[in-house]
Amino acid sequence: MRALTFGVLLGLVVASQVGAQSAGLRPAADAAGLNFGAAVTLGALDADDAYRQLLVDNVNMVSTVSEVDFGVVQPQPGVYDFAAADALVDFAADNELTVRGHGLISPDGLPDWIVGGSWTAETLGTVLRDHVTEVVGRYAERNPGVVTQWDVVDEAFLPDGTVRDSLWRQVIGDDYIRIAFEAARAADPDALLFYDDFYDDLSVTQDAVDSGLTIVPGATADRSDCALVPKCAGVQSTIASLTAAGVPIDGIGFQAHLLSPDPVDFSTFSGWVTDLGLVWAITEFDVPVPVTEITNPDTLAFQADAYATSLSACLDADSCDTFVVWGVTDRVPPTADTTGGAFGGALWFDATDVPKPAAEAMADVLGVVEPEPATTDVAPTEPTTAPTVTSPSAEQSDDDSNAVVALAVAAGALVVVGAVIVLARRRTSDAKNP
Repeated sequence: MRALTFGVLLGLVVASQVGAQSAGLRPAADAAGLNFGAAVTLGALDADDAYRQLLVDNVNMVSTVSEVDFGVVQPQPGVYDFAAADALVDFAADNELTVRGHGLISPDGLPDWIVGGSWTAETLGTVLRDHVTEVVGRYAERNPGVVTQWDVVDEAFLPDGTVRDSLWRQVIGDDYIRIAFEAARAADPDALLFYDDFYDDLSVTQDAVDSGLTIVPGATADRSDCALVPKCAGVQSTIASLTAAGVPIDGIGFQAHLLSPDPVDFSTFSGWVTDLGLVWAITEFDVPVPVTEITNPDTLAFQADAYATSLSACLDADSCDTFVVWGVTDRVPPTADTTGGAFGGALWFDATDVPKPAAEAMADVLGVVEPEPATTDVAPTEPTTAPTVTSPSAEQSDDDSNAVVALAVAAGALVVVGAVIVLARRRTSDAKNP
């Protein structure tokens, strides 16, 4: 990773909100051939011009959050509601963005009629197949070439590497994964189809506690070999068997809500995916920090390094061309806080839409040297008729030394370590003593 440019950093921090938006990363991502995306807060698209401009200036892909969840799309048997998903896809199409459909089939978010139904493997398998066909097929026909990737199956494995005992598995068995992927491929032969899951140490630990399992290792900087992480080893074995049997799985998504003070090295952790001849993507990326440290320069440097290192891992790999951050600005996060208020500030623009060091770090990785004023106009989103926001550019300065950055990152790591340990202990205590 190249050194952070402190002169540019200073210019970005003191820039006005509108001016900051001009130093968009989208042109650089396009030039690098990178699908550089962000999860979208749908409610902000209609009325928040500044938010829409941030998206259009900075990313070339947007990701659904819950808009294609089973319970959202099919709340009643055979009754489909595509209003939310259509709004997101239409925004993307109008602004020449692509879409990543996240969470098509997952253990959670199922409607009552599924959870409370009386099923056989055959009847529930038919429901699963028909649902995937309807959702994926809709956008293949309605917006060809816009939804280019799907997380077909999401979070199907437990921390110990076994398949999660979801309703799909209870009734259909492990074969539900095959059924979902085959239906998706038949509905859209051109989209890339992913299996998506999380492996970072603290998330795996919390999932083990929540599931009543023995705590097992998750991925860290020192544990970036898939074989050392039981969940990853289980996913690897299953995906290898499925692809060998001809199941149409194109890639693996690595969720990355990085709470750990020593984040996983994706350049090493992804090796098994490449060995299987698949592609991989970094998905749901963000780096929450202790709320007491949100403005601490050392902590922000630590956060920036995690952003830059992970982006570099994807950009440098022949088998990765997708990096999706779980939002753009701390002002409008796509999902609610899950840390009890202990962590926040996870994204690359702050709560006033000013770029953080993480934004500059990613710009550095992408080779942004002298950002030009934003030239991408936001297409109006119905029923919005507000004018396009156009921004002047932020100025940049010369590079500073690597040594300063290294010290800042190290200090930030120490700050985060203590807060993370406290949070993990509190979570474990709360789970055992509700």
